[in-house]
Amino acid sequence: MQSVKKILVCLDPMHDRQPSLDKAIYLAKSYQASIDLLLVVYNRSVIGNLFFNSQEQQAAMQGYINSQKRWVESYLNAVEEAGISCSFDVVWHKPLYEAIINKATEIKADLVIKSTHKHPTINKVFFTPNDWQLLKSCPVPLILAKAETNASYAKVLAAIDPSHGHDKPEKLDTLITSNGLDIANQLGSEFNVTHCFDPIGYQLWSDIGLGMGVGMGPSDFTMGEENYEAYLEQLKKTHQEKFDKVVAPFELADEQKHLLEGYPETLLPELVDKLDIDLLVLGTVYHSGLVGSTAEKILDRVNCDILSVHLDKGQ
Repeated sequence: MQSVKKILVCLDPMHDRQPSLDKAIYLAKSYQASIDLLLVVYNRSVIGNLFFNSQEQQAAMQGYINSQKRWVESYLNAVEEAGISCSFDVVWHKPLYEAIINKATEIKADLVIKSTHKHPTINKVFFTPNDWQLLKSCPVPLILAKAETNASYAKVLAAIDPSHGHDKPEKLDTLITSNGLDIANQLGSEFNVTHCFDPIGYQLWSDIGLGMGVGMGPSDFTMGEENYEAYLEQLKKTHQEKFDKVVAPFELADEQKHLLEGYPETLLPELVDKLDIDLLVLGTVYHSGLVGSTAEKILDRVNCDILSVHLDKGQ
């Protein structure tokens, strides 16, 4: 994200407040970028109306689009007052994420920003299926902006996985770190990077050893209970070496680097709160995955915006 010249903002017609637009204006000022507003609409009652012939149906769809254009225009003042070049479009499409990706590709956007909101009944941020599809497939960096977060990004945290779990390529960690550091430098923000590794628990270690017959005689080997501390030390050393290898080229201070032992879905939200992070940078493999129970738990619990950067499969 060294160069951001065009930002695509997906507006949410279900809410008056648009955190995606607030963050876009903030970033556009810093990057001297333009903003494209996009509203994606679809109304089943228009499509399924039995009293419309095909021509009347097209006219009804266009009438609905025109009515929504007036709603979008109400947000233009905020952008124009900030001295930012802005255009907008309203498109009829379903599903939402496809329309966003199509538009991002069409206008050659450098960044896409979409709002997320708290679920009204369970009081937590609810990531929609469209959010998850965008995390998988958005061809450019994607920010999921929350209404409850700070208006600016004073502190940025990059979360990497040098163990290359879930077949993630080695280059992804460098991409995450460099993008996080780029945006932090651009905004004059504090930058941190972290890796969480999850050792085998002591009880599981013991159970595995007993299941293998360890502890039963002179044939005992590394799964014995007395070797658990040695296992932890070696595991931490291995992860520390991998972590250091990734971040070494960026010349970060020790206090900017955080190697954590435990479940990432627990430790990462805790670190975000402890450091008062405004933007968490994560990585995806294009058309593959930041989708799964661990990722879902992390994204749902962190009290900050999310920046997802992607790596093409062929890279």
